Amino acid sequence: MNPDRRHFLRASGITLALPFLESLGFRAFAASTEKAAAPLRFGFIYTPNGYNQDTFVPKATGADWELTPALEPLAPIRRDVTLITGLDRQFVPGTGVHAQCGSCWLTSSAPDETLDGGFPTNITLDQVIAKQIGRDTALPSLELSCNDFTNNKETKYFECVSWYAPGYAAGTEKNPREVFRRLFGQAGGSGMTSVLDTVLDDAKSLRRRLGLDDAEKLDEYLDSVRFTEQRIQRAEAAAARIGKPPIPEPTGIPERRGDYLRLMGDLMVLAFQNDLTRVSTLLVDPERWDTPRMFHEIFDKPQNHHVLTHTKGDEAKEKLTIIDRYHVEFFRYVTERMKAIPEGDGTLLDHVALCMGSGISDGNSHNYADLQVLIAGRAGGAIDPGRHFHYAGQRPLADLWLTLAKDAGVERERFADSTAILTKLKA
Repeated sequence: MNPDRRHFLRASGITLALPFLESLGFRAFAASTEKAAAPLRFGFIYTPNGYNQDTFVPKATGADWELTPALEPLAPIRRDVTLITGLDRQFVPGTGVHAQCGSCWLTSSAPDETLDGGFPTNITLDQVIAKQIGRDTALPSLELSCNDFTNNKETKYFECVSWYAPGYAAGTEKNPREVFRRLFGQAGGSGMTSVLDTVLDDAKSLRRRLGLDDAEKLDEYLDSVRFTEQRIQRAEAAAARIGKPPIPEPTGIPERRGDYLRLMGDLMVLAFQNDLTRVSTLLVDPERWDTPRMFHEIFDKPQNHHVLTHTKGDEAKEKLTIIDRYHVEFFRYVTERMKAIPEGDGTLLDHVALCMGSGISDGNSHNYADLQVLIAGRAGGAIDPGRHFHYAGQRPLADLWLTLAKDAGVERERFADSTAILTKLKA
C-alpha cells in the first residue's frame, strides 16, 4: 500500500473506524474524552402468506394491548416491542397477487409506478437506508434467506424482498456457512490490495493522455476502484479487530428448521454487534411456493403454509396460528439476543429497529390492507416501544417506511405512496 494513500484513508476515518463493542472488550471513543455514539441498525424479517387475523391482532391499543394466542411468545419482551396494525398497500393488477407481497413490501415505488414490467418494484427501504448509513462498514447491507427449498417453483418475485433498482434484486445468501465466511473471512488480502495499487497507478499515468470526456469516464472508473479498495480495507480492519470469530464456522444448512432460523438470526445479530453491517434483511420463507415445509418443533409431518391459508375449518386455522406463533417466537429470539448485548449505556437493542411483517394481512382473501408490523428496539431513542397502534386503514405502509428512513437520516419527503411520518412512534 502506498504510504500516502494509507495516510489519506486513515485521515478519512476509513481504516481506523472502530465498532461500538463494549461486550467484546472494545471501546470506541471520539477524539475527545466523550464516548462515541453507537450507530443505528435496521433489520427487516419477512414472513409469507399473511397471518391468522383472529388470533394475531389484539383488540386493545396503547400500552395495555393484550397478548393474543399468536403473540403470547412476546410476553418477556412486550415492553421492547411496538405493534402497528391497520396499514395499507395497494395491489397492482396484472401480476400475481403473491408475487407483489414480498417483492414490493419495502419498495420505494408508488403503486402506479410499474417500472419493472407490471411490478412496482424499485430500490427498497433497506437499500435506501444502506446508502445513508452503510458507507463506513465492511458490508453496506446483508441479505439473508432461509428458503432452502431445492425446487425452483416460483420466480425471484416470490423470494426477494431487497432490490437495488427496478428488476434488480439483491442476491440473498441461504447457506449459513457462506454468511459466516463473508462476515469473518479475510476478504481481499494483500494480493488484492496490490492489484488495486497497480490499477490506480496505471490509471493516473493514462489520464494525462486523455481528452476531457474520456478523463471524466476514467474518473468514474477510478471512483469505483477506490470504493472497492475502501471495502477491502474495512473488511481487513474488521477481521483484525474481531480476531477469532465469536462462533464456530457452520457446516452448512441445519437439518432442523428452528436451528436454521436461529443460526441465521445469530449471524444477523453478530453482524450488527461487530459493526460489519448496519442494515439487514432476512426472508423466513418465500411467498406461496406450494411445497410442504417441515416445522420440526411443532408438527410431526410437513405442512403447506400457503394451502392452509385457503383451507376452511378450525383445524387449518389452528395450524396457521401455530405457525404464526412459531415465527413470533423466532422474532423474540433475535430480539432477546440483541437485548443481551451491552452497548454504551444500554444494549444493542436500544440502537436497533428490527421489523417483522408480511406483504398481505389475510392469506385467504389476499388482503393488502390492514397489514401488521412488529418493531423491536428503540432506534437510538427515536421509538418509544411497548405500545400497539391501529390505524384502521387511514395510513399507508409507506408512512412507516418513511418514518424509519428519516430515523436513519435519509433526507426525503416521500417514500412510495407515503403521506407523512408516524409521529406517535416517537419517544
